Amino acid sequence: MDLVHGYLKGKLGKEMMYVDRPNHIGIEIGEVISYNPNKGHVKVKLSDEIDLGDSIAINNSSCKVSELMIGNNNIKNGKKSQIVTIGRIKGKIFNGNRVYKTVSEKVNNNIDQYILKENIKRDLDAKIYIKEKENIKLELEDRVTGIKVIKEEDVKASKADNNGISIERVKEQLSKTGNTPFNLANIEVVMDDNVILPISSLNSLRRNAIEELESKIVDSFKREQTIKLDGMESIDSKDGKEEKNTKVTLCLNTISDDIDYSNLENIDNVYIPFKYFIKQNEKVDEICNTFNTYVLLPNISKGNYERLIKENLEDILSKNVKGIVISNLSHLEFLNSLKGKDGLEIIANYTLNITNNETINELKKASISKYIVSPEDDKEEIRSLGNDIEKEVIVYGRSLLMTTEYCLIGKPKDCKAPCMEGKYELKDRMGFNFPVYTDRISCNNLIYNSKITSILWKDLNTDSIRIDILDETEKEIKDIVNKHIKGDRLEGENYTNGNLNREI
Repeated sequence: MDLVHGYLKGKLGKEMMYVDRPNHIGIEIGEVISYNPNKGHVKVKLSDEIDLGDSIAINNSSCKVSELMIGNNNIKNGKKSQIVTIGRIKGKIFNGNRVYKTVSEKVNNNIDQYILKENIKRDLDAKIYIKEKENIKLELEDRVTGIKVIKEEDVKASKADNNGISIERVKEQLSKTGNTPFNLANIEVVMDDNVILPISSLNSLRRNAIEELESKIVDSFKREQTIKLDGMESIDSKDGKEEKNTKVTLCLNTISDDIDYSNLENIDNVYIPFKYFIKQNEKVDEICNTFNTYVLLPNISKGNYERLIKENLEDILSKNVKGIVISNLSHLEFLNSLKGKDGLEIIANYTLNITNNETINELKKASISKYIVSPEDDKEEIRSLGNDIEKEVIVYGRSLLMTTEYCLIGKPKDCKAPCMEGKYELKDRMGFNFPVYTDRISCNNLIYNSKITSILWKDLNTDSIRIDILDETEKEIKDIVNKHIKGDRLEGENYTNGNLNREI
C-alpha cells in the first residue's frame, strides 16, 4: 500500500489523496500465505483476532467471513499467531497481501445490545389510508397519552398494471422508525385493491406524522402557571419569563445580482461572508444600508484568508456594519489586534461546536454577545443550552458537510477556474446530489448536503432563528422567511430534520 500524508507535508493534488479505496481501510489482522482461486479459500497467518461474521478486505476484494477453519475443522474465532483458512472470497489475491478487518461482528453486537438497553421505545397505533382518488393519510395514536395526529401527503395511489403494493410492504415501510423514540406496535392498512404508489411517499408521510406527534407529546408536558395579579389572571411560562419576540437572521452564503435585497421583509440581521467585502460590491452596500449587517469570517482562515483578514478587517468594520461572526478561536486573536473594536457585537458561529453551558460561560467571558447552536445538537440538547447570552438556532438551509483543499473541479496546477462557470454536484451511490461550490480566495471546495434542513423551532427556547441561503431566488427567500416566522417547516423529499430528533 502506498502511503499518503494528507495535509502534513503541505502538498495538494494526487500526493495528498489515497485514491485506491473510497472507504476506510480497516485494521490489519494478518498476511496471506496462500490462495486457492477455485475454492475461494485464502490461508492467512493472523496478527490479530478474527471472528465468524467479521468483514475483511484484501486488495480490492472484500467479503463477510462465513467460513473460518483451522485445517479441516470449522471454528468461530481465530486468534493471534494462528494460521486460518477463510472461505469464499474472490479476486486478485497474492501471497504476502495484507488482510484488513473492516467490520467487527463482536463490536456490532455490543453496540446493538447497548442500543436495546438504552433506547426503550413507546408504542404507537397506526392506521393508513391508501386510495386511488384520495391523498394518502396516516393516523397515529400514542398509547401512553392518547394523543393523536392525522397527517396527509399530496400523493394518490394509482392502478397497477400487474401486481400492486402489498399490505406487508406498507407495514414494513411504516415500521422503519429508526432513531425516533417510537415503535409502531399495531398498523392497520385501509387500501384499495391492486394499487401502487412511490415508497418515498410512505417514508415522508411516516416521518412527518411522527415528528408532529412527538412535538404534541412534548407540548403536553409543559406546565403553565396561573398568576393572579390585582384580580387579573395572566399565563406565564414554566421559567417565569414573558414570551419574547424571536429575531430573524438571514445568512447569505452567496450574493446574487438578481435579488433586490432591500425588498426583503421581516429580517432583523444579515450575515455576509468576509470575501464579499474585499472588493466594492453594490449588493453588499444595499444590504448594509437596509439591515443590521455582520461580517461572517470563514471557517478556515489560513493562507490568503489570513493575509486578507489582517489587511482589510479593520477597515471593513469601520464602515456600516453592526458586528462580526467568528468561526474559529483564532478569530479572537484577529479582534484583539483591532483598534476600533469597541462597540462591535461579536457572535460565535456554530463551528465553535457549542454543545454545553460550560462553553457558553467561556464565550460570555470573551465578550461574545450571541452564539449559534451546533447543527449536531438534538432537540433536548438545544433546549438545555442557556440564554445567558443570546441563543440562535439554524432552522433552514443546506448544511455544509465538508471543506476540502483537494479540488474536485479543476486541477491543482495551472487551474483555468472551471468552477466559475456552471454548477457542480457530487452524486453518491444512492443517486443523491451534493452541491459543490468553490471559494476562490482559498480554492477550497465546499460540499453541501443533498437535502435541505428545515425544522420546527417554537419549543427550542431560542432568542433568534437563522435562515441559511445558498442559491434560492428572491421569491423563495420571502416564502422561506414567512414560513419559518410562523413556526412551520418545509416538508417533502427534499427536506430533512437534520439531527433534531437524533442523539449525538
